[in-house]
Amino acid sequence: MAPLVVAAALTMSACAKYDDAPPADEGIDFERNTEFSGPHLRVFISTDDGTELSVNTADDAVETRRGTTPIPGHDARSWTFVKDKDEGTTVAYALVSWDGDNPRDYLMAGWWAEFPDQHPPYLSLSDFDDYAIVDGPEIDPASPPRLPATGQATYVGQAGGLYAYTPGSDWGEDEGAHQVDEWEGTMTLTADFAGGTLRGCVGCVGEITTGRAHFGVFFGAEASDTEFVAADYEMHLGAAPLAPNGTFEHADVTIRHPERTITQSEGDWGGTLSNIPDRAGDPRLAAGFVGADFEESDGSAGAFFGAFVTLSEPFRAAAAQ
Repeated sequence: MAPLVVAAALTMSACAKYDDAPPADEGIDFERNTEFSGPHLRVFISTDDGTELSVNTADDAVETRRGTTPIPGHDARSWTFVKDKDEGTTVAYALVSWDGDNPRDYLMAGWWAEFPDQHPPYLSLSDFDDYAIVDGPEIDPASPPRLPATGQATYVGQAGGLYAYTPGSDWGEDEGAHQVDEWEGTMTLTADFAGGTLRGCVGCVGEITTGRAHFGVFFGAEASDTEFVAADYEMHLGAAPLAPNGTFEHADVTIRHPERTITQSEGDWGGTLSNIPDRAGDPRLAAGFVGADFEESDGSAGAFFGAFVTLSEPFRAAAAQ
């Protein structure tokens, strides 16, 4: 497989884009990207030229599954979408968690892959645009949270997305063999409301794993069996300034590994806090995006790109009851 050339964008009430460059170059433009009337879902994005692309559950869903959600009392469902158009193909995945008694209380997380001038079954992972998506009324910056003036809150949850790695000389005969896979790991965040910052880590609790959770529609069902997987890497997220409307963004992601020598890493992360408080009065969740590129001493190079949803400690406790 040729080295991955990805134009990756972050959307969530948000959108950012970078072409074969560190995620920090563009930043996040917050805007809505979904319409939901349980269980009907429409997902839409805007391209660089202003064209709106969309998929919906009535016309474009090729797979529907019962979903799982950490949010107490919520229902969940996931969809895979394939839309073959004259100008190319859209492949998307969406997981929606919602209150069955109040479908306006929903949270959507997923991804969007756009394959220009390509059509099934010939979709090349060497030339596509990739978008991570998190959206919902409670993380809409147009309805910002009321942030505490003091204190701290901790958030824990899942992060995941795409992982790319090209092994260098330490890998012997595998040198130059490019790998693209899915990754998933636990994210921990600390919000310092008095200081107006958030900081965190992916992979400091548990380890980052690879597999075939959502992208099998064009990756295939079986995960790679190569040695150069994402395990043991950590993404350390530098203190991001917290805006009054609950959004945050910072170009400070450092990749670490206990055995590999990281010579360079850079990235971007950001998102928004929920406008629904937990029982302690803090935002009940934080959701957003993380991406980073890194290089190693033997010439190996890799990248992580994805989204996260994390819950506050009191909200997690409520979910466990």
